[in-house]
Amino acid sequence: MTATIAGCGTPPKTSTLTTEDLEETTTQMAAQLGSSDFLKERTGDSEAIVVAIDKVQNLTSDLIPEGQQWFMLSRVRDQLDVGTLRKTRNVRFVIPQQFLEKAKAKGTIEGDLVLKREPTHQMSATFRSLTRAAGKDRTDAYICEYRITEIKTGALSWTGEYAFKRTAFGRAYD
Repeated sequence: MTATIAGCGTPPKTSTLTTEDLEETTTQMAAQLGSSDFLKERTGDSEAIVVAIDKVQNLTSDLIPEGQQWFMLSRVRDQLDVGTLRKTRNVRFVIPQQFLEKAKAKGTIEGDLVLKREPTHQMSATFRSLTRAAGKDRTDAYICEYRITEIKTGALSWTGEYAFKRTAFGRAYD
């Protein structure tokens, strides 16, 4: 029984990203965006904002599959109450262009829906990492920055970031 307890308490052997890291990142970003001046200062009578999302740009040393890259922006959008945003802030989110083209080709989307899309802003994100290895231990520091940019002018409308680190102890081959 002692070996089992000691085995449960062993420090991590890897410092790579986990699904929980990505979920926590998106939760933090949704909270920051939801309470931002970008949204708080708007009303239902404000000029319409249409936000197109893009997948996250992965500049880490970790592999983030394309599906998870899309998940990271979609989850931020989904954690916001998009129905309320549309009514009370005149902000809506639209299908990404690459998915729109696929849906049009399959005939699963109506042609006039494409005309109503007309995004005014783009939401994107960049995930970066920095690795520090000292002796047998390793620490990866991660930072994820989200941006909403006005398409017409290129002006940054909102930015938020979330940083965390993961540490692994011991040799990787142990």
